[in-house]
Amino acid sequence: MRFSLRKVVKCTAFLCSFLLLNIWVSYNVNFWSFNNFEDRGKVLQNSVARGRDGDNGGAVPLGTNSDRVRRGADSDFWSNAQPQRSISDLSVSKNQRSAKSYQGNRDQPDNDRGLLAVKSQNMGINLLHPETVKADRKTPRKVGLIGANKESPTSLQDIFISVKTTSKYHDSRIRLIQKTWYALARDETYFFTDGDDKQLNKDLGGHLINTNCTIGHSRRALSCKMAVEIDFYMASRKRWFCHLDDDVYLNVPSLLSLLQKYNHKQDWYLGKPSLRYPLEVVDRENPGMKLAFWFATGGAGFCISRSLALKMAPYASGGRFMTTAEQIRLPDDCTIGYIIEHLLKQHLTVIDLFHSHLEALYLIKRHQLEKQVTFSYSKYSGKLNVLDIDGFDIDQDPTRLKSLHCILFPTFHECQGFPGKDK
Repeated sequence: MRFSLRKVVKCTAFLCSFLLLNIWVSYNVNFWSFNNFEDRGKVLQNSVARGRDGDNGGAVPLGTNSDRVRRGADSDFWSNAQPQRSISDLSVSKNQRSAKSYQGNRDQPDNDRGLLAVKSQNMGINLLHPETVKADRKTPRKVGLIGANKESPTSLQDIFISVKTTSKYHDSRIRLIQKTWYALARDETYFFTDGDDKQLNKDLGGHLINTNCTIGHSRRALSCKMAVEIDFYMASRKRWFCHLDDDVYLNVPSLLSLLQKYNHKQDWYLGKPSLRYPLEVVDRENPGMKLAFWFATGGAGFCISRSLALKMAPYASGGRFMTTAEQIRLPDDCTIGYIIEHLLKQHLTVIDLFHSHLEALYLIKRHQLEKQVTFSYSKYSGKLNVLDIDGFDIDQDPTRLKSLHCILFPTFHECQGFPGKDK
């Protein structure tokens, strides 16, 4: 069958026209349909759904496990089901995955929250929701005034007060605390000891915690109790963790006034060193080298903000505090300083209102008492190191803490007939 040149040209022109018409129709139909935002949203959401089903061909790939943890800071951590993202969520996904959102040591505390929930249930604490931590990068690090924080000022209920003791001092030191400053912070104060005492626990409203640590004052026993203290605090929703030894008097109103000046969402380590120079220890990772850091002595008490405590979690929570303490072979308060100053590169903020038994306590004058946060006492070679204040007889009040309490709070029942009331 022969075709003339004219027929070939006509057929070719017809086929080209038909092809161009199909291209034009297809383009216009797809263009107008995909510019319908509802349809486009469905397409993207279906792509996300396919990605969750394991299909890597979706337009929006499923995030990695680490991405899920990072996004979990803005969602309910306790829910296993991940809600499907809407088209508006997808439009800001680039901002959510920026480098700024990954700054700081945030991942590990989030990973540890499941462990903390289990420990809190074992310890009888109800942890309703994990605290969401967002670093405020616009505010200078050392701006601690609460005025820079839009949240409500810190209240007494925002403070977790932890007192470390041993069964040896239940009837002396703890009973003294019970009769003095404990009445001002009953619900916020917990005592961590190494033995059972049913009557004392009843009198303290169930706040006497038996850590089951070794009885005594050894390095391991001290670190064991501190590990339990930290886990209890981490399981709470408190803004501040304040640790005290059992020979410390706490001026509760002064402590609250102090913490209200600092932002718990920033990294704060408040306390007072017992040395005039940083502590030097052998660097076991680098033989022949030493490392130096400051630490706040537990004998004067110290406080740590929630933000900093969460960053300490990889080295301190879930029992890891004892492991860290064994690495440097130092007591509990030194280990706290090691974690914060050396590992996290944060600094101790010295608060002169904290006082330990290592100071010359008689130098504190009576008119200065009201502003101080903590006091202590000690006895060396038969000589007492106590506050030089009038009040109860020395035989009745050898530590002078009863007299101190009645000077600060003269309306207490225990202060009726206090001889130093008008002085």
